[in-house]
Amino acid sequence: MRALLGIALCVLVAGVAALASVSSIRLLPPGMEPRPLEVAGASTHIVFDMPDGVIGDFGAQGEDLDTLVARSVLMGNLLTSRPMVEEIGARAGLPPDRIAARTRITADVQSVMTEPDSERRADGIAMAKLPYRIEVQPSSTLPAVNVYTQAPNVQEAARLADAAAPALREWLREQALRRGTDPEAQVSIEQLGPARASMISGRSKAMLAGLTFVVVLAVALGLLALVVRRRRARSLRRRGAPDDDDDAGDSVAPSRARRRPSGALWDRPGPGFGAVALAASGPAAAVAAAPELALPRLRPQGPVRGFAAAARVVSTHAGDWPHTTRVLPWLVAAMLAMVWLVPFNLIQLSVSFPIDLKLDRLLLPLVVGAWVIALAVGGPTAPRLRFSWIHAALAACAAVACLSLILQATKLSNALELESGIKQLTLLASYIALFVVVASVVRRSEVPAFMSYTLALAVICALGTLFEYRFHYNVFYEMSDKLLPGIFTVGEAESAALDAIGRRVVRGPAEIPLEAVAMMVMALPIALVGLIHARAWRGRVLYGVAAALLLAAMLSTFRKSAFMAPISVGLTLAYFRRRELLRLAPLAVALVLMIPVLAPGALGSVAFQLRGDRLSVNTVSDRTADYDAIRPDVWSNPAIGRGYGTYDHTSYRILDMELLQQLVEMGVLGLAAYLMLIVAIVAVARRPIRSRRPVEAPVALAAAATAVAFLVLSTLFDIMSFPHCPYIFLWIAALLAVVVANPAGPDEGTAAQWS
Repeated sequence: MRALLGIALCVLVAGVAALASVSSIRLLPPGMEPRPLEVAGASTHIVFDMPDGVIGDFGAQGEDLDTLVARSVLMGNLLTSRPMVEEIGARAGLPPDRIAARTRITADVQSVMTEPDSERRADGIAMAKLPYRIEVQPSSTLPAVNVYTQAPNVQEAARLADAAAPALREWLREQALRRGTDPEAQVSIEQLGPARASMISGRSKAMLAGLTFVVVLAVALGLLALVVRRRRARSLRRRGAPDDDDDAGDSVAPSRARRRPSGALWDRPGPGFGAVALAASGPAAAVAAAPELALPRLRPQGPVRGFAAAARVVSTHAGDWPHTTRVLPWLVAAMLAMVWLVPFNLIQLSVSFPIDLKLDRLLLPLVVGAWVIALAVGGPTAPRLRFSWIHAALAACAAVACLSLILQATKLSNALELESGIKQLTLLASYIALFVVVASVVRRSEVPAFMSYTLALAVICALGTLFEYRFHYNVFYEMSDKLLPGIFTVGEAESAALDAIGRRVVRGPAEIPLEAVAMMVMALPIALVGLIHARAWRGRVLYGVAAALLLAAMLSTFRKSAFMAPISVGLTLAYFRRRELLRLAPLAVALVLMIPVLAPGALGSVAFQLRGDRLSVNTVSDRTADYDAIRPDVWSNPAIGRGYGTYDHTSYRILDMELLQQLVEMGVLGLAAYLMLIVAIVAVARRPIRSRRPVEAPVALAAAATAVAFLVLSTLFDIMSFPHCPYIFLWIAALLAVVVANPAGPDEGTAAQWS
């Protein structure tokens, strides 16, 4: 009854918060008014012609038409001048001081040339606060301008658009009379029909209320669960019983054994009742019946301890992936294969939906749905929810992202950016969902197999990238186009294309070459850690070849990041394992010598770009220009930012640095949460690395190096904008969370080796 009352209270608090997010509540006098979140738009077209009618006259000279086209640009700029805005506002019956106006000239130039600097961006931020807008777009080929207006309702938007042409005509007439010229000789101005108006942001209230309800409900339920857990733990301590949720140790107290006859079997997913019967026969019978499990020698410490240890070992190692019939690990493996080998972000279902149905957004719901069903059914093979500091840091990132959208909802709705921010929030939720699923589905004994599987996929990715480098053929894009049914559209990979500074575009399964570099850099620690921990020369050679393939594939993209990011991996491993790396120095020389064989000319090309006289190219200067350009955005919302996922590069700038993107969109709090996620992974990994246990230490070492590489890559490009990267990063972080939440007990020995 108390649980139901607590849940009802959480729902009530979330409902009140959702109502407050779309309404302004007054205490004195009591009242409630809706927040201005709905936006209407209108459009019309204005055509210019000579007094004698050049348009439609087939005998007119081309110079006359060109003159009219050039004059339309002048008229467009005139329409958004301050005197004209005052005239339009007076005719529409709207306050001119609350109308923002600008002229956008469309031209076939590079996007870099149209990116706003700090002055233009500051002016744009000031205009974004006004509820009424006029945007004029002159045509580049016709003597006409397109007029777009925005207002809180449809009637005002239509009046604002219809007032543009009469106001311009009257203003030109007054100027002609003032200067003593004939008004009839001025340019003819005609509006092509009345303005068309409609609501363009009618779902903002529902989306904001739903987002607020979900966020507040999740926080309230989390706090409720924390309170219940603490009270339960205190109650158990007073009775002298261990916490049922504590599975870190390997001993089982008699009181716990009486409550759960199968001991640790029910704490870790196992094969079922067969393991119970096997463990019930005693540790010796378990070892004799399943020698392939490499069970450690159990110390004779009483029947309860021996029974619990045998049950845990059998349930932990029997039926592990890939030798299992459990569905969830195979779904997770399929999801990971898609991330590594398919350009899923450029594959879309050719069906009209409110959101873009990319390939990952079709497979991930199946994984999450199966996870929810397995969690609801329960049993020994059900997912086990774990908690770590990585979970807390990831939850903080999500909370700040949601909070930035909720607090900036009015401004974002007025700028027509709230819906795009919420859509980007669903992408962040997919990253978090994969992390939570993997951290709860994968067993500790399965982590080495999944790490080896990740490295195998990365090697295949590297081989395909090298094939593209040598033969100008992208196997990932071409195979996806051939294997997927016709209802999917697949992007094109121009393997022979050149970028703005003349470099080959080699991208593998990624969207851009930098993304391909990031993917393989995050897999490089797995190969290097395997090289360090391998005991036999065969294992060292295999891991060494894998590392060489990854390095060569990175360099084949001709990106400077392929040289700098692997250095961060090497420095991280050197910090924790200096002696081991020194012993492998001769093998490292052999790996470097293999790179020119695998990717001829790539190493020299990347090294050439790092010369001092080559650091003034556009790819470098554009990055340095970003610092000054974002100053207005940062200072206008320093704490919480302008809203997660709302800094669109098509409207503003392409920020070639993820840290700047986080600072602009989520402010100082969001940047701190982003950095804390990376720091939390390294901090959680430190203790397992120092323990040097055969399972925890390699996984933790690889995860720490991956986190440092991810931080370095975040300073080189907007890494979170390309889904392959966060999926792989959080996948490895989830495997670390598994081994940290379930550390090896003293009786477990070396049942699973990563070598």
